[in-house]
Amino acid sequence: MSDAPTARTLLRERVLGEIMRAILDGTLAPGARLRDDELIAWLGTSRAPIREALTQLADIGLVDMAPNRYTKVAEVTPRLYAESTAVWATLVTRGMHWGIRDFPADELPLLEALRDAQRDFDPTAFPVGPTVVDRFVGTILAHCRNRVLLETIAVHDPLLQLGVNRYKGFMKSEPITVFFTSVIRRCRDHDVNGFEAEIRAFLGGPMQSFVETMTGFEYYDMYGITPDAGS
Repeated sequence: MSDAPTARTLLRERVLGEIMRAILDGTLAPGARLRDDELIAWLGTSRAPIREALTQLADIGLVDMAPNRYTKVAEVTPRLYAESTAVWATLVTRGMHWGIRDFPADELPLLEALRDAQRDFDPTAFPVGPTVVDRFVGTILAHCRNRVLLETIAVHDPLLQLGVNRYKGFMKSEPITVFFTSVIRRCRDHDVNGFEAEIRAFLGGPMQSFVETMTGFEYYDMYGITPDAGS
C-alpha cells in the first residue's frame, strides 16, 4: 500500500522534469501549444500527472494556461526577464552574504577556476542548462545555512534560465569577470560588508546597463539602486 503514493510521486516528478527540460533546451519552443494527447503519447503516461506538471510549471512561469482555451510554453518578454532577474538578485545577494561569511579557504581555487572559465567563455554561447555563472554562484550559496532561502531561489531558477537562453546575446563577459574577481577576494577575507558594496555597484552598473540595453527602457529602480542625484 505504501508503495503506491511513492510511485505516483516519482511519476509526477519524472513528467515534470521531462517537460521542464524540453522547455529549457528549446525542444518545446516559446509559444508552443502543450496538448494533453501529444504529451501523453510522448511521455507514455496518463493525463493526471501531466496536468499536475503543467500546473506546477505555470506556477513558476514556464507555462501559460487559459482554461478551455490553451496551454502553451511561456514567452519570456524583456520586461518579465528583467523583473525575474531583479527578484533573483535580491534573494541571491542575501544567500551569498551568508555564504561569504562562512566560505572555506580550500574552495577558493574552485572559484578562481570558474572565474577563469567564465572569462574565456563567450556568454552569448552559453549552453542550455547551468552556466559557469550558475556554478560560481552555487559554490558560494552552498555555504548559506538558510535552507528556506535556498529553496526559494531554486523556485526562480527555471524562469531565469529560460530568460538567459532568450537574451544571452546582450551579455558581456568582462564586467562579470571583474565582479567575480572582487567576490573571490571577499570570500577569502569573509568580508560581507565589502561584498554588499560590490553587489550594489554591480547591480547599479553593469547589470542595470544590461537590462536597459535588452529592454530599451530605463529601469532605475529595478534593483533597488537609486542613481546619484547629480547623475
